[in-house]
Amino acid sequence: EGNDKIRNEPPPVFYLGTGNDCQIRFDDDRLPERACRLCKEGRTWLLEALRPGAPSVHLNGSAVGVAERRALKDGDVLSLAPPPAAWASYRILLSEQDNWYLDPGASEKDFPNKYPGRWPFRSSLQDAPPAPESLRRLAWQTDQMRKGSENDTVRVQDWSRFSQYVKKHYYEHGIECTVWSETGRGKPLDPKPPSRQPRPLPAWICSLLQRERQLPGPSLASRELPFASGLRASGTEAQQPLEFKGAPPKMQELYPEFPRRTVPVEAPRAAVNPRLRLPFREWLKGMDDSLFLLQYHDHIAANFDSLEQ
Repeated sequence: EGNDKIRNEPPPVFYLGTGNDCQIRFDDDRLPERACRLCKEGRTWLLEALRPGAPSVHLNGSAVGVAERRALKDGDVLSLAPPPAAWASYRILLSEQDNWYLDPGASEKDFPNKYPGRWPFRSSLQDAPPAPESLRRLAWQTDQMRKGSENDTVRVQDWSRFSQYVKKHYYEHGIECTVWSETGRGKPLDPKPPSRQPRPLPAWICSLLQRERQLPGPSLASRELPFASGLRASGTEAQQPLEFKGAPPKMQELYPEFPRRTVPVEAPRAAVNPRLRLPFREWLKGMDDSLFLLQYHDHIAANFDSLEQ
């Protein structure tokens, strides 16, 4: 610590075990490849156990849970096996003089490891136990739901049912779902902002909107037109919804000024002899068994569209 080459790096991390990638290595088959790790954050050294089911890590006689972080003090006893196993017990010696760079009189250039680790717990994920198959399948299903929502094939009710399905799997594995606005966000949801006050509309827009009427029906008749508030601010009111008695009126009756389009009706064609619909090749073959007339096929097809023509 205190070197210019590492002062912008995350805090140091040391692994204890029998693996070749451990900074503190032990030649003992009774220990796992990675038993625990030591990391420093500011002035504090932290201890974290890594392997479940392996010989438990003890600090001052009490077991350290997997992924549990314990702060170390000068004189603490670290044991890589249940006490009283003296062959795997070590005493922690810490000196405040090692934190000279954190003193008020130290220069800013001599402040190493000023940036904390971006993912404090990410380095221990490779030592975590494998996830159950049900959670792996749940992750795949969640990814499929996300892809479906991007393609507009998943509705809101599908997400609602899927959330209950996820919560059921979480409860089976001891994971409790909490409200994100209270636990994840740390503060309640923001209140809804006040609605914007309607503004008066120009006269030419009001003249167009006054002719609009809400369509009849149980789901639309009680719904106000979106521009009704703007008409009221302009001193006018929207028309009442339409009421149909019997068959619905045609478009021309609702909007007389709307231009009517006329579609020309073609005259009925006379019935065509089905034999005149044969291809030229089949027609020539039927007239001559020796296929002598096939030599005229290309010339006929180039000048006529059908036998009827």
